[in-house]
Amino acid sequence: MLTRAVRIVCLVGLAGLIIASHADAAPQQLMNKTITVGFGVSIPAKGSDGSTLITSRQTSRQIYVSTQSRVFVKVARRAGRASENKEVGPGDGGTTMRFVGNNLVGVLQFASGASQLMVTFDSSFQTCTASVIMGADRGKPIVWKGIDGRTYTSTGKPTVSGLICSIVQGNAFAG
Repeated sequence: MLTRAVRIVCLVGLAGLIIASHADAAPQQLMNKTITVGFGVSIPAKGSDGSTLITSRQTSRQIYVSTQSRVFVKVARRAGRASENKEVGPGDGGTTMRFVGNNLVGVLQFASGASQLMVTFDSSFQTCTASVIMGADRGKPIVWKGIDGRTYTSTGKPTVSGLICSIVQGNAFAG
């Protein structure tokens, strides 16, 4: 019988395959729009220095869909005093954000495990909802490099909170 973590990782892997092989162009209604997604993640963990703690970080993603259906992403992450900002686009080593039908899906691979962000739109593409799932291979913890440069190993289940999603007209990156 498959455990919940194995099912999640299988779903994340399957989503990655679907994204790679069946990614669609952006729906016309989302072109020249910016989608903003925000959420928090807390994971009980052990740091590479042996410390035990609950790691918490806030993440915000601005996703611009160009008039040519290209996806650009600006990510801001904060964990305590550490922060990280980066921008990626189709020509910069790329973003994993892809349209699959009317959903926008992205997969983030960790040293061990992965997370998936899925943005679902209403039928008029005026509102959105976001979901995040995280998982690892059966019997293995999630292992990731934190914003502070340390490596962390999960000792419990991740908790995702405060999911927000909004859509505005135009390019939030311009100016």
